[in-house]
Amino acid sequence: MKLGIIGKPQSGKTTVFNAAAGRQEAVGDFSQAVHRAVIKVPDKRVDILGEIVKPEKITHAEIDFLDAAGFTGKGKQSTTFDFTPELHQMDAYIMVIDAFSPGANPAIDILDLFDEMILSDQVMIENNISKRQKKMKVTGDKAEQHELDLLRRCLAHLEQEKPLMDLELQENDEKLLRGYMFLSQKPVLIAINCGEDAIDKCVEIVAQFSHFADPGKKELVALCGQMEMELVQLDPADRDLFLRELGIATPAMEKVIQKSYALLGLVSFLTMTGPEVRAWTIKRGTSALKAAGAIHSDMERGFIRAEVTHFDDFVEHKTAAALKAAGKTRLEGKDYIVQDGDVILFRFNV
Repeated sequence: MKLGIIGKPQSGKTTVFNAAAGRQEAVGDFSQAVHRAVIKVPDKRVDILGEIVKPEKITHAEIDFLDAAGFTGKGKQSTTFDFTPELHQMDAYIMVIDAFSPGANPAIDILDLFDEMILSDQVMIENNISKRQKKMKVTGDKAEQHELDLLRRCLAHLEQEKPLMDLELQENDEKLLRGYMFLSQKPVLIAINCGEDAIDKCVEIVAQFSHFADPGKKELVALCGQMEMELVQLDPADRDLFLRELGIATPAMEKVIQKSYALLGLVSFLTMTGPEVRAWTIKRGTSALKAAGAIHSDMERGFIRAEVTHFDDFVEHKTAAALKAAGKTRLEGKDYIVQDGDVILFRFNV
């Protein structure tokens, strides 16, 4: 999974990147800087299984993070956002919004960023329509007429200042558009970046901007990027103590990563193969056959069955023998839909 962090200059997007990646990239008015990192998806289930079975290796699911370049121009006076080809390749975006500066206007910034995404897609579609029209005129080939009509429909939608994520599409049409990698078609997590004096008001802040949310398309979270960045620099024991003193059960950055994961319709299943406990990322609704293929193509090709245990049952019984005695391990076929947190042993033969 690839996540792009976008936002206006000095919105705190690099601070959020540092908090997610445990990095110390320079922050401030560095709007053209680009940073990349691969980060682990926080999942306590993986760590708990590790404590039970004591493997040699524990592997969490991972996300590629891109801290994208900001608007062109100088600081908060920047006007036009530069959407690079790499940014188009992201699966979803974290939109960091300034809510800590004097005079900050989060609602306007959210609208501005969506407007920029819509405008970028609009320009791309107009160019593609023009090229296809010229090609059809020269060749007389009508094979691309459906795609041309689809692009015109998308353009009409964008001209109403609506993102493509709000356009109802048939599955085949949605697949047809994927190659264009339109910005406004991808899900967005809006991260309201607050000051340290508002840490205890995150619930109220999310409620204040809840009209921007649209389940599965646009989600919201509030955090203090500066505090989260400082937290990841602490030793784990000091970090836990600091969080307890503030009455915070889970760091906001963990929620950001988990919400991004869920926004893309992703779930994790767990395996304990040989010396390793590992989380694997799949789309919600994936069959056991395809989940096996996520590990290795040989597993999919030679699939026999899946031995499935619910995570909570594994934690309670702890061993394969105890699980089978309690009837908590099930044998599932290739059409079984894997659930988030399933602990699976795949049987296969090639």
